[in-house]
Amino acid sequence: MQPATPPWIAAARRAFGDRVRSARIDADLTQDKLAELAGIHRTTLQDTEGGKTDPKFSLILRLARALGIPARDLMP
Repeated sequence: MQPATPPWIAAARRAFGDRVRSARIDADLTQDKLAELAGIHRTTLQDTEGGKTDPKFSLILRLARALGIPARDLMP
């Protein structure tokens, strides 16, 4: 059995997802289009924006590059 996720990690996941969603909307991209540009599956993006998963460093870099922003702008 895995230990429960600490609340501060869950909050950081949600904050990261909110930043990705906001940047995507600012860039006038759909989830499908951003996923395509980043080379990921749409459900991966959905889970990321929903704060359901811990994003790998490579995913953070892919999303930042596809959005045309520095990766640090996505970090909470």
